[in-house]
Amino acid sequence: MFEKLDKGQIRQGDVLLVRINSAPEGEAEKRDPARGTVLAYGEVTGHAHRFAEPHVQIIKTPKARHLRVVKTEALLRHEEHTAPMVAPGDYALPKQVEWTDALEPRIVAD
Repeated sequence: MFEKLDKGQIRQGDVLLVRINSAPEGEAEKRDPARGTVLAYGEVTGHAHRFAEPHVQIIKTPKARHLRVVKTEALLRHEEHTAPMVAPGDYALPKQVEWTDALEPRIVAD
């Protein structure tokens, strides 16, 4: 299932998309030939948060990854979650963290 937080954010499992005015300059990540544009692979199940549409790309900088959806909406797919439509534009892909019992943050694993 996905959680729509507000007009500028979409969460699907451990992936969060935050709408931004424009992504920084960077290098386009290569698409996975079998799966398309992959935002995150599931460490436990092997599933992936991904887009099949060719007009979606990941822009990678030394510090972060950003998503760009060009012209028309795209469907964010995952085998275990509802698939939201993502509007054209640029999005930040912040790493999701959770707090452990020891009160220390760790990256969320799907």
